[in-house]
Amino acid sequence: MADATGERLHFAWKNFEDQQAIIRAADLKAGYLVTFLLFFGASTIPLGREVFPKLRWDAAGGLASGTYLASYVLSVAGFVWSMYLISHVMTPRAKKHNAEPKPGANLLFFGHVTGFESSEKYFEAVARAEPEQILRNVTDQIYELAQIAKAKLDSLKAFSKSFKLTLVAWFISTAIGFWIMNWK
Repeated sequence: MADATGERLHFAWKNFEDQQAIIRAADLKAGYLVTFLLFFGASTIPLGREVFPKLRWDAAGGLASGTYLASYVLSVAGFVWSMYLISHVMTPRAKKHNAEPKPGANLLFFGHVTGFESSEKYFEAVARAEPEQILRNVTDQIYELAQIAKAKLDSLKAFSKSFKLTLVAWFISTAIGFWIMNWK
């Protein structure tokens, strides 16, 4: 029985580490993408200040001005929406499963660990825990980490669509904006 529990614990710890790696990768990707997003936002607004006074609504410039205005609005709206979506990736998440600590349970969640009076009391609780209880603690954490990973990856997928739209709108508004700035 002890060997079977040890194998299950080894499997569970591997899964635990994999879930944490997925979460770290999602956070890292979000960090990189938000940098690009901030660049798009920071360059769109100052260019708009230069371009808006030069917009023309006559036959010669109406199409370019309308396209610039539409792509500018889409770029700014995409920026705001993308920032909202990426905030869901980077939002810290709290444990929901087994909120009330039970003796021998809840030995991995930081909120429960810090609930012990001292590191000695925590050590005693872990030392008294049966292998099945330890396995239960690990699987509870794996479940929570999987929920966190799913939420982050779902948010990244939604962000990806918005980011691509924002990127296309930014390219169009920037290219047309520089062209309009050369108008006399």
